[in-house]
Amino acid sequence: MYIFKNNEIVILLGAGASVDAGIPHSADMIQRLENLIRDEDKWQDFQELYNYVRSSIYHSFGIQGRFGTDVNYNIETLVNTLDELTKKQEHTLYPFVGAWNPTLVELAGSEFYFIKDLKGNILHELRGKWLELPNKELAAYYKGLIAFKTDYQYPLRVFGLNYDLCLETACEQEDLEIELGFNEERKWDWRQFTDTNPDETPDIYYYKLHGSTNWQYDPDDRLTFTDAPNTIDDDKAAIIFGTSIKLQYRDPFLFLVYEFRKWILECKLLICVGYSFGDEHINKIIQQALSLNKERLLLSISPFKDSDSKESVRKQQEEVARMLNHRNTEQIACRSFHANQFMLEKLKLDYLGDLFPQEEQPFPIVA
Repeated sequence: MYIFKNNEIVILLGAGASVDAGIPHSADMIQRLENLIRDEDKWQDFQELYNYVRSSIYHSFGIQGRFGTDVNYNIETLVNTLDELTKKQEHTLYPFVGAWNPTLVELAGSEFYFIKDLKGNILHELRGKWLELPNKELAAYYKGLIAFKTDYQYPLRVFGLNYDLCLETACEQEDLEIELGFNEERKWDWRQFTDTNPDETPDIYYYKLHGSTNWQYDPDDRLTFTDAPNTIDDDKAAIIFGTSIKLQYRDPFLFLVYEFRKWILECKLLICVGYSFGDEHINKIIQQALSLNKERLLLSISPFKDSDSKESVRKQQEEVARMLNHRNTEQIACRSFHANQFMLEKLKLDYLGDLFPQEEQPFPIVA
């Protein structure tokens, strides 16, 4: 069994990691949105606009030869598209476009205010309801990360693509020190992630790559957080959606992405829990890390659609390799587990160590 050293294990939490806690997956949020548009009076004015935008997104994927399940349509794709449309004349490509589609102009309203309203309503629903932890006990399985950290005996570096508070809640319940990057004044400070004092090293470093439901910018445009996320104004919320066009140059997001690159270039094992490999800039960083070290391993944890036979594992490996644009499938291990089962039952040093070839003994064992 391989013996892991400090910083040789990095964990990446995707949307699927929080589904067992009652937080809907990005694709599930689309269903909730469509239910609102169909059933709620205040949403029905957006029905034609939504149908037009959705069909246009599918049309765009179809031109690329992607149909059915190959279309990555979820709440992030939708909001990013609406965000690009709201730029209108300010968009970089605007001078190259002859005219807006007449149907879009008709449905979007003057200055595209219907698009802005639809986007704002979605974000308000997302932050105020969909990302709210319905019951703290549902996130208890995140304590599996805490138990693993205790066995590991080193600070655990966890990167998250989610906005929810599942890991923070579990750490609070276990009185575990988690570093999120905020100083005593609740101001974000990148220096919180540096090991300047070995005696005060936190148990878990948690890098929330796309922001958090309780993060906001103060009047001085500095990042802070609040204990009442539902009071945050939409234009002050510090969350981004994870596609290549949303890789932001402002902190904390630029710093957090750099930290992700830094630590996976040092790790021996990157564990992805509930990550669907749908974020292009994250995928590229992972692919480069695998290419630079042929002994580095990626472990993908996500329930398979079919059985967990050897053939299913092989297909899953090939699919992950395709999403990453990485040739060497031997660097990719896939296991069919839900997040709660993996964190509570399989996230053990011996289980992870067995993923690597047995190390040779430096001296022969004498009977």
